[in-house]
Amino acid sequence: MTFNPRWKSILGRRDFLWLGAQGSMALLLSRCASIPGAGPEQGADGSPKSAADQLNSFTRTYGPIDRLSGEQVPQAFSGDNNTRPHSILWNLDSYFSTHSPKGEIEKAPMVIIGGGMSGLFTAYEYRQHQPIILEQAPRFGGNAKGQQWRDLTYSIGAAYIDLPRAGTPMRKFYDELDLEKVLVGRPTSDPAEFNGKIYANFWEGETEPKLATKYEKMNTFFSSLCKEKDRPFPFIPALNQGQFDSVKYYDRYSLHSLLSEVVGGRLPPHLETALEYYCWSTYAASAKEISASAALNFLAQESNPIRIGAGGNARIGEVLLERLVRELPTKNLRTQALVVKVKVHDDHAEVWYEDAERNLRRIHTRCVVMCCPKFVAAKFLEGIESERVNAIKKIKYRSYMTANLLLKKKPKALFYDLFMTGNGKSKYGNLEKWQDEVNATDFVLANFADRSAGVTALTFYRAFPVDGMRAKLNTPEAYSEYRKKFETQIAKSVLPLLELSQADVADLRLTLWGHALPVATPGFYSDGTIEQLRKPFKGRVVFVEQDNWLYPSTQTGATDTILLQEEIRKALA
Repeated sequence: MTFNPRWKSILGRRDFLWLGAQGSMALLLSRCASIPGAGPEQGADGSPKSAADQLNSFTRTYGPIDRLSGEQVPQAFSGDNNTRPHSILWNLDSYFSTHSPKGEIEKAPMVIIGGGMSGLFTAYEYRQHQPIILEQAPRFGGNAKGQQWRDLTYSIGAAYIDLPRAGTPMRKFYDELDLEKVLVGRPTSDPAEFNGKIYANFWEGETEPKLATKYEKMNTFFSSLCKEKDRPFPFIPALNQGQFDSVKYYDRYSLHSLLSEVVGGRLPPHLETALEYYCWSTYAASAKEISASAALNFLAQESNPIRIGAGGNARIGEVLLERLVRELPTKNLRTQALVVKVKVHDDHAEVWYEDAERNLRRIHTRCVVMCCPKFVAAKFLEGIESERVNAIKKIKYRSYMTANLLLKKKPKALFYDLFMTGNGKSKYGNLEKWQDEVNATDFVLANFADRSAGVTALTFYRAFPVDGMRAKLNTPEAYSEYRKKFETQIAKSVLPLLELSQADVADLRLTLWGHALPVATPGFYSDGTIEQLRKPFKGRVVFVEQDNWLYPSTQTGATDTILLQEEIRKALA
């Protein structure tokens, strides 16, 4: 793997100093926006709207945060709806037998496939080339979406980022977009629940004082990572060869096996359970399944200063979209645009997509940036190599749910994220049964970034760290089944913990993300798979998405759109 020389001198260790010091681990604007040649939006009197009004209307209608959800919502999952793409992409021969392209062939320097966070960051970085973004969903944002209830905005997916280090690609975006003005910091580490009580110093062994030495060994190991002279922190995405070598070193271990070695034997039971639940919530994978390289990065994010937006990471997506609306024609920002074919020729690439009106359209472009999941790209990329297909087939994509508990009052306890460890007993014998008994593993205070709201939301995370769950979750009875599980857990364990009652509850809203999390198992970073996933295709197609690194994080795509800038510029040339 080659790395952009521009990033050769970047700091090589993830910032664990905070951890070491603390000793803990802590839209639809008219559909014409999707059609080439759309004119300006009109006001109620028929006159063109001002630029400010158009921006506000566009972002409200197409942006990552649904600010129009209102007091009542359907009793159904929000989140990804893949009925249309599945019916077409998994039956393309039948589709092309009955559909022919309409209209003239459009030309554009760059086409970005996917309007999630990776696509939005890519469009922003290369906005001078007037890219066209094709997003199959009604709203931009991917899994980083939010909703609004009364005066409260809450996340239904990705919730926060860690404060980017100076000199990193993500810090460039952070500063240029002035995100410090729309995000707030978590001032202290978060507590954990054990047996119905909240413990501020759980990660130091507060619930297992006789095993505190093992907690100390683990925290010492984390602290030492920032001081090791011969091996930089295994930063993902790796910014230079030294970091990637370190990623491959720790990739020999699962998180569970690495920390067991660190503490010198079996992990303390409460710690083992907490780490397991953390891996479920973060990666939809077991601590015994996840590569230590990926897990160490997430633990670093938890332990470092983090930044939270009103609406989670959807607020970052909203800022990106606002910038793009100012600098691009809104006709370039197309939702409900489903790509069905990408074919590379000698001097251009051809993109076929079905627009919001179900018309088949074509674009000729110099550069295609794939910001969609790899298993989707494999469906419509003509001539894709067998080596890349085999690498894609190795990726496990897992599902997770969020449940937002809307409360009429604010809880007394003030924290951001609370992990619930129950009785601290692990049940590795039957992982599927265990995670089903546990249900949600943690919840966050959704209005942490905006205390002005007169109401509250708690966002619960329920992941599925086993294969084959997506089919079970897309059955007619799944919504009522899981709503009941959340209601039971909340009534039994959460409301008493926060000194709340059922009378304080206004609503419960569920979101399902069917294949949101790619899982990095040990060996993925060291066996050449990452290189196969990231390499450009025929000099015209570049891949920028979180499964480039099997690392589900807003920062992944933002970083790779910079690391792969030479490949993108060559395609544009």
